[in-house]
Amino acid sequence: MRVLVTGSTGFLGSHIVDQLLARGDSVRALARPTSDTSYLAERGVEIVTGDLADLASLRPAVQDIEAVYHTAAKVSDWGPWSEFQSATIEGTRNVLKAASEAGAPRFLHVSTDGVYALSTFGARVTEESPLEKRFGWLDYYRRAKLAAEDEARRYAAAGPMAVTIVRPGLLLGERDAAVLPGTAAFLKSRAAMYLGRGRNRLPYVYAGDVAAACILAATSDTTAGRVYNVVSDEVVTQRDLFGTIAAATGLSAPRRALPVRLAYTMALLMEAWCVLRGRRSRPAMTRFGVHMLALNYVEDASKLRREAGWAPAVPMAEAVRRSLEWHRERRARQVGG
Repeated sequence: MRVLVTGSTGFLGSHIVDQLLARGDSVRALARPTSDTSYLAERGVEIVTGDLADLASLRPAVQDIEAVYHTAAKVSDWGPWSEFQSATIEGTRNVLKAASEAGAPRFLHVSTDGVYALSTFGARVTEESPLEKRFGWLDYYRRAKLAAEDEARRYAAAGPMAVTIVRPGLLLGERDAAVLPGTAAFLKSRAAMYLGRGRNRLPYVYAGDVAAACILAATSDTTAGRVYNVVSDEVVTQRDLFGTIAAATGLSAPRRALPVRLAYTMALLMEAWCVLRGRRSRPAMTRFGVHMLALNYVEDASKLRREAGWAPAVPMAEAVRRSLEWHRERRARQVGG
């Protein structure tokens, strides 16, 4: 199968590329001119340069493609709205339009569990749970991802291109540049503590398992036009995640806890200070980060199991080990090179 992967130099996109190549698919990667494509080049991937904001630049990438895996977006909890709007919303709209005009039969859109209303967490969250309607100040990542998902749903309803949407949770694994490094840095700092009691469940999932879910969702006859949660059924709490990363990195798990409401207020004040000072750098704590770590995520991914046979295979501790091993090997190559 001839496929295109956007966001192929990123965390999830690179895992999808690996598994597509293992299947024997012919993989084309869309990359910005400034992106580091050395990993893709080493794997023999066809690389087409383009910009999500430039529809004309996308048209060569989608020619003769049978399936598009769209993972590209601005993945951050900080930054100006214009960047989220351009990369996530307009970028998704442009890729959908280009793929549809080229006659691509399948389109896989990677969304996020962040599109669900925050009020739904704590109870069982399925694909039919309410989506967010009231976004808070600076809640740009979730707002943009929901708007991008709306674009994908419009194309799914219009046809003839079959569009499938997946909503992954908290990813861990090789080439993770955010969760493991960020958590390790936090545990090393004097501010290390649990948010609340730390016994809330997190929506953990291994990046390679998400990649497998994406491929099943993009190739199965039963998944066209559907939406799927993609999270592990392993129960992973905030304490579990911090403890596992602490043990793997030789650090200590937190000994203190910060009430969630106080953490949220502190994050709001830090964000406001950055805005008032005109600082572009991310504050030490954000409300999105508090939500990500302190909410009790009870998400149900059984729909993808039933309809496509997906089954997560890698437990959290193994994902942490693989991520840490990748970071160590990367540092060794940089020192040696």
